[in-house]
Amino acid sequence: MASSNGDSSTTGPSSLARRLEDIVNAYYRGNRPPYSKIAEEIRQSTGRTFSATYLWELTTGRKRNVTRDHLRVLAEHFGVTPDYFTDEEVSERVRRQMEFAVALGNSKVRTLAFRADGLSEAGLDALLALVNAMSNESDSAGGQQRPGR
Repeated sequence: MASSNGDSSTTGPSSLARRLEDIVNAYYRGNRPPYSKIAEEIRQSTGRTFSATYLWELTTGRKRNVTRDHLRVLAEHFGVTPDYFTDEEVSERVRRQMEFAVALGNSKVRTLAFRADGLSEAGLDALLALVNAMSNESDSAGGQQRPGR
């Protein structure tokens, strides 16, 4: 949220840091380059200078406020709206979209989705029940929870 002078955001450092870390991890699919490289990519994609140190401070929660302009630059580079960084509802919606995009990055998941597209409602219900059963079986056998569950 903006301060009265309109040039800074006072979003809690933990939520801003978490959201920035989430978007960076999704953007780089878990292979985050050094902050200096990210800052250079931001400069190249937006034409705006963004310090690697400042980016690190925001991502780690050491910086407690950020200007609206910097939020716009980050949003432009990562392909989200600036509200992603300040609005919990928008952030959650984008997080779910990122999870979906990652899942669609798996060719077998994409194939399953494409093949399921022509099924009847009964067929979709049966497929969903099967996937749910297999997912629950996988979770209990491996003792691991899947992300987002």
